[in-house]
Amino acid sequence: MSPSRAVLITGVSSHSGRSSGTGRATALRLHRAGWPVYATGRNLDGLKDLAEEGITTLRVDVTDEESMTAAVDRITEEHGAVGVLINNAAYSLNGTIGETPLEQVHRQFETNFFGLSRMTQLVLPGMREQRSGRIVMMSSIFGLFATPGRGYYQATKHALEAISDSLRLEVAPWGIKVAIIEPSPILGSFVPTTVGDLDLATDSDLYADFWERFVRWHGAYREVDRPKGRGRTAVRAARVAEVVEKAITARRPRIRYRIGIPVRLLGPQRAIFGDRAWEAFVTRFFPQP
Repeated sequence: MSPSRAVLITGVSSHSGRSSGTGRATALRLHRAGWPVYATGRNLDGLKDLAEEGITTLRVDVTDEESMTAAVDRITEEHGAVGVLINNAAYSLNGTIGETPLEQVHRQFETNFFGLSRMTQLVLPGMREQRSGRIVMMSSIFGLFATPGRGYYQATKHALEAISDSLRLEVAPWGIKVAIIEPSPILGSFVPTTVGDLDLATDSDLYADFWERFVRWHGAYREVDRPKGRGRTAVRAARVAEVVEKAITARRPRIRYRIGIPVRLLGPQRAIFGDRAWEAFVTRFFPQP
């Protein structure tokens, strides 16, 4: 019996009802390439367009054990196992380290880290049984370094990088392969238009000027059709989906797929610059308090 090719993608829709750029693009690309795709998210209304394309949609909240188990059980019943898991579910928590309530930090890690960890645990028995499987971890350029204002979000991506390296070695004996996707900033993704969009949990005015600069800085990534300035170095969701397809089809996938010029340059630059020079670069390039 051939190993399962069923693809489970998390985080294709959010509470807001909008489908995520990379999740939606990946679901469509793989579906059109003939993969049996299960696009999941917290809000099924946000997945209606994918269902109309013939993609199976499921309500899955990666902070809810029952919904995750039900999805894996259904795919296992229909295909024998989850063949490919794409851990895409995530959101970006904005806030300074000292002012963000810890309950919000817990929620950030529950979605971006513990949720994907549990989903990975749930699919592994089936993958081990068929001695085959692919797990794709959606990281970020900010899995490589951190900046002011999004430290807790960036911490989840750093954590994802670490467990991915451990997992890849632990599951190799069963023919299971793990790849990390590290995109440069994605056009239209997590881009605020006002300070109110940041959903900050504090009324403190300690960083009021900083948050205004933070929103203006991210404006470069808002324009999807004709990006300007820094936005021209960002990547599109369709490009990320293309790389995900490579990661699940390559006989020997890369450990890390770095997408776009910024993520390819910044890793080596940090090693060359050293800590002080690197921090000077971050201070000059990114908005600062």
